[in-house]
Amino acid sequence: MAVYKCPKCKRYGMEWDGRAKVLMCYYNTCSHVIRIQNQKSIPVPERISEAIDKDRNQIEKDNLPNLICSE
Repeated sequence: MAVYKCPKCKRYGMEWDGRAKVLMCYYNTCSHVIRIQNQKSIPVPERISEAIDKDRNQIEKDNLPNLICSE
């Protein structure tokens, strides 16, 4: 089983949980979960990487500071 880098904690801990049908970071201090739409079987590595990249982009977007431009 391959392990992927978690977009939240930045450690290699993301793996497919076949019972829950989600990608999950196995570190107790993180436990980040990524749900892949309509995925029942084990996803191919490309699909997992795509889901992690999409989630990473969303996390980065959500963490952007609120910028106020003053003139």
